[in-house]
Amino acid sequence: MKSSIKYIAALLLASFLVGCSEDFLDLKPLGRPSTESFYTDFESLDYTATSAYGMLCSRDVYDIMYSIGFQSASDDSEVGGENTSDWPEFQVIDRFTHTTKEARIHRFYAYVYKGIRMTNEFLTRVDEIREIENAKIKSPAEHDATNALIDLRIAEMHYLQAFYHFTLVQVYGGVPIMDVLGGGEEQSMARSSIAEVLHFIESELEAAIPDLKEKSELDLNQGRATKGAARALLAKAYLYESSYAKNYGGDSRFADCETKYDLALKYAEDVILSEEYLLVGENGERFPSWNSSTGLPVGGFRWMFTLDGDNCDGSVFEIQSLNDGAEWTRSRGNYMTVYTTVRFCYASDGTPGQSAGGWSFNLPTKYLVAAFGNKDTRETGLNSSPVDEDLDPRFATTVGRAGDLVKVGSEWFEMDFQNLPTETISRKYECSYDEYWGSMYDFHGGPINIRLIRFADVVLMAAEAAYEEGDMGEALAYVNRVRTRARASGDTGYPEDLSTLSFEDIVHERRLELAMESSRFFDLVRWNLTEQFIKGTTLASMGEGFIIDFESGKHEFLPIPAVIMQKNSALEQYQAWK
Repeated sequence: MKSSIKYIAALLLASFLVGCSEDFLDLKPLGRPSTESFYTDFESLDYTATSAYGMLCSRDVYDIMYSIGFQSASDDSEVGGENTSDWPEFQVIDRFTHTTKEARIHRFYAYVYKGIRMTNEFLTRVDEIREIENAKIKSPAEHDATNALIDLRIAEMHYLQAFYHFTLVQVYGGVPIMDVLGGGEEQSMARSSIAEVLHFIESELEAAIPDLKEKSELDLNQGRATKGAARALLAKAYLYESSYAKNYGGDSRFADCETKYDLALKYAEDVILSEEYLLVGENGERFPSWNSSTGLPVGGFRWMFTLDGDNCDGSVFEIQSLNDGAEWTRSRGNYMTVYTTVRFCYASDGTPGQSAGGWSFNLPTKYLVAAFGNKDTRETGLNSSPVDEDLDPRFATTVGRAGDLVKVGSEWFEMDFQNLPTETISRKYECSYDEYWGSMYDFHGGPINIRLIRFADVVLMAAEAAYEEGDMGEALAYVNRVRTRARASGDTGYPEDLSTLSFEDIVHERRLELAMESSRFFDLVRWNLTEQFIKGTTLASMGEGFIIDFESGKHEFLPIPAVIMQKNSALEQYQAWK
């Protein structure tokens, strides 16, 4: 049940008694509600755990900000929109002309720390609440069940602590580690190093794993942290630390990072061998879906990015989304559907400029289109030959372009790319009329979950770690497994299995499999490939005369927002941002 996590707890503490008398102008409060009076049992504390999950749902965190805004910095996507002035705060990130003062950069930073504060609130109070609950318990069975639930929530909060801090280290580099509450300490916390943040993340996840449930044990609680999610994130943390250590020797920002590819491989394989997850459609399965203009069932890769594919066996961790018209401070659905759906289509008589409902943000670039055909000339060392990009079944799920169809109401119409200089659109968050367009109460009602960790990501992490550990056979097998599912999702016979493997093949496979899913820029940074793939590229929206000037040593991370720096004198910007 998606709503089990989606509701953000509304902590309504005030209750006043007002009597009618001749002294009605001289009322005095009969009670003063407080935080302490609220936390009286585990149920009240559990609201805080729900709120910690709730911060995942904010538009200013993973929905839009992380999923579109920051990824526009990569070579695979442009901001898009109606024109080059649409959504200016992300247009400047796209062009690497941003400063410390962009408001959305500030809000992203602040909202992630709000999530961390919720986890801290829970962890700070849980021992006291456990004592209260144990004092009320009569039977041994009730004692065991209550304490098992408390232990589970503690583990979930450690996972979220790690998840939020990992997001911050991806985006900002070293940040303050917030693992305690009280006294406004966050206003005087110094910036920890990247290595220190990653080591904290690793310790939090190692603490969480023993008490978390497997995904198959969640029943109606889909969306909560699981053993698989924690192991996958731990594999990613070790992989990032290893990449930083390998690729940024002598850079003080990455001091004390260590190569731990063996641990990255261990935890990725723990997920793979758990048998909790699948590469959906790996064996050629077909799935009925609204998103088929032919009316025929679709392959696993296409189906996985539909509402029916939410929480499927290919999912490790997703943000739960709903379109139920309940509003709830605009935090129950996603904005991704309206932001990324094409803006215009041709009418049945060929008239252009008919509304398709979307806003046309997050546009795939010419570089990504070329990559799907193994023809991006910046990619060297590939063991796959140039082909027509349409031969990879993942292409049509990822990129829409001239001649492709969009469903408006009950009919299919050809997409119209006026005002879109790339002549492309992202297609992974499309919805049917019944799922969204015909029933939405607000644009934030996109019902498709935000996919944050997919099983294919884990398999490719294992491939990379195995490669770095010198096990070429295992690395090749993992890459080919992902390519097999891609091939099985269509009928073109591509992509073919590789017979030999280079590191560039792994970079390429992550690019295609996870395209438009928030990973490309962060991957290029950890591999130190930004000079090769970002510097010197052009933006179709700005014309060939505008060349990206990526500055190494600066643009790998966003600056700490200026307003945060003003409030916390203990923080220091990285040298290039001073």
